[in-house]
Amino acid sequence: MARSFYEDDELVINKPGYNVEISLELKEQESLHGPISFIQGMGIRSTPYLESWVNKARLFVHSKAAIYEAELGTQKSAFLNEVDTLKSEVKATIKEPVLPGLIYILTATLTGSILVGRKSLPLRFVSPVVFASVSTSYFMPNTWESLTNKYLHFEHQKAPELTEKRHQVVSAYQSTKQDVDRGVQSAKAELQRGVRLARLWLDEISK
Repeated sequence: MARSFYEDDELVINKPGYNVEISLELKEQESLHGPISFIQGMGIRSTPYLESWVNKARLFVHSKAAIYEAELGTQKSAFLNEVDTLKSEVKATIKEPVLPGLIYILTATLTGSILVGRKSLPLRFVSPVVFASVSTSYFMPNTWESLTNKYLHFEHQKAPELTEKRHQVVSAYQSTKQDVDRGVQSAKAELQRGVRLARLWLDEISK
């Protein structure tokens, strides 16, 4: 009996296919390159892993940029506030016109520095400060008073022990000055008394 290779063809049953669009889940599982999109007739696929990494990097950069921008705005606002405060303090401190008083003060300070140019180092530091202080109190007295009050207020807040020591020094100076004044007055009185007695003695011997 001859063998036929096609004897079982009648047992093959064709299964009809589904004329239905594939689901999104199957589309994403179909390829590692993600779903396809058509732009102007061209099919474009994006890699999900690369797209996810790029999105994370973009969000990270955006958040950091927003933080830095906010911090920069805060620092800028604080700097402008400090500048405005400094301007207000300068206007409140300087009571007289800057010119020509400032020129006189600078001239006196330079003179004090020149006079002690060859002296000891502490004197070269102290002398210009003393000349500047004296000239400021003379040429710009209201400004000097304002500066003195601000310094005393600052000293009282930041260094109360220094304020106490300064008060002690001032009290000792005033007490010494009063003693010296009393001594001078007593010496003048004794001198006047001596002169009077000498005149009386001369009058007596001249008679």
